[in-house]
Amino acid sequence: MAEACATRTHRRRANPAPAGFEDTWSVLIVPPPHLGAILAPSKMGAPSNTFQQKLDHVLVATDFSEASKGAVLYATSIARRNQSKLFVAHVVTSASESALMDGWRAGQTVITDNLIANRLDGIESELIVRQGEIWPVLAQLVTEKEIDLLVLGTRGRTGLRKLILGSVAERIFREASCPVLTVGPGVTAEEPEGPPRRILAATGFAPHSIFAVKYAATLAQHLDSSLAVVNVVTGDDDFSATKEAVRKEHLSRLRTVIPSEQSLRSQPALFVEFGAVPERILGIAREWKADLIVLGLHHVEEASKREMTWAKAYEIVRQAKCPVLTVRRPP
Repeated sequence: MAEACATRTHRRRANPAPAGFEDTWSVLIVPPPHLGAILAPSKMGAPSNTFQQKLDHVLVATDFSEASKGAVLYATSIARRNQSKLFVAHVVTSASESALMDGWRAGQTVITDNLIANRLDGIESELIVRQGEIWPVLAQLVTEKEIDLLVLGTRGRTGLRKLILGSVAERIFREASCPVLTVGPGVTAEEPEGPPRRILAATGFAPHSIFAVKYAATLAQHLDSSLAVVNVVTGDDDFSATKEAVRKEHLSRLRTVIPSEQSLRSQPALFVEFGAVPERILGIAREWKADLIVLGLHHVEEASKREMTWAKAYEIVRQAKCPVLTVRRPP
């Protein structure tokens, strides 16, 4: 087992930069190699045509609300298992200096609480407080810090559909270049015991959703987790065969989507459902007891399609009892 240094250091800049405040907390503990359980597969030794990713840098965005508390717990757990560097970011939308200072103090409290609870043992973390619009600031951090996974919490308000889907949530879904793990209001705000053991991927057979299935399959293989794949046939689908014939055809298509080279712990569970997409995906997630849902997203230019696409994704995030991982197919 690797030797661990018992000393912790806290480095604080006396004069913050004009763009905002950045504080670095370093925990000088070297975790033993066997603690590297991962959320995402490693790049090491991976063929170029696989969808594998090492989590070197994890970014969690927080507004210090109860909704973001669960996101911080999940991000901390993921960073610790992967020996990742954890960035805790708070964006102050007010231009006032007092709001910036309040955000800075609240961020320090989050870091201190996690240090006291020993959640940051073995990982390096950095607190970042900046002013500006939420998504532009987060997008800049994703690029600047070479973020591999963005973790968010959401309140899931139903009465603010236009505001939510027209601003932060929609822009993150549409524009995030890295995978996004969203911890919705239905997820218990407590630290997860380990990586996901039951992974559910959804596909409508479009390229971006097929990519999500392959991503989930690779994830399940590396985590030694169970995998399920669901396809929802909507009323908009044009078919003249009986429902049972359609189910049989779609089950056959699902089998071809899962990469043959994947070595999974068990045969994937396959589901073909009929009805509204969010409702049926959430129903299977509950029945199968999934602890992670994986969805594929892509850029949608047409305004008429944009609202429908992001509304479905956000509805799943809002009601899911487990975190939702959204991934984007590379160009």
